[in-house]
Amino acid sequence: MDYLETRDDVDPQRIGLIGFSKGGMETYLAAAIDDRIAVAVPMIGVQSFRWALDNNAWQSRVGTIQPAIDGAAKDEGKREINADFVQHFYNRVVPGIADRFDGPQMLPLTAPRPLLVINGDSDSLTPVPGLMEVVEKTKAAYAQANAVDKFKFTLQPNTGHEVTPQAFREVIAWLEQWLKPNGRQ
Repeated sequence: MDYLETRDDVDPQRIGLIGFSKGGMETYLAAAIDDRIAVAVPMIGVQSFRWALDNNAWQSRVGTIQPAIDGAAKDEGKREINADFVQHFYNRVVPGIADRFDGPQMLPLTAPRPLLVINGDSDSLTPVPGLMEVVEKTKAAYAQANAVDKFKFTLQPNTGHEVTPQAFREVIAWLEQWLKPNGRQ
């Protein structure tokens, strides 16, 4: 952000950020703490790590970093990888990701800036019940900020951990709506 603000070809009031999967997580975390991000679009990355741990739905997410989990388990002499071990691993590797820096706490901090969230309804990495916890808390924050029109959530039907062409079109329209000089912002 600091670099972009130095460029003559960048309007620092109209910087948007989009990310996919882990990049989607990085997008909502960055937008939560840096209000120079005018518009954020986290895609297929919004979730609640706490919900997944509490509801035995952590396996798919952990599968994306399985070698690191296996190595940590081996180093600690663990034979079984369970929710308690995963919580311990998270605490060491990404402290706070399942509590103070989890989706339900971080996404609402983007309000009242425009935020578009797109996830698949069949994405095992972002289970829908945990996702909906994040969405509901974010909706409440946007309502409290009198900015309900600046939050949009799309659940892609029959879609796993992928972004559909229709979702890309939705993103382009959202960014144009909020970032074009003649737009609403």
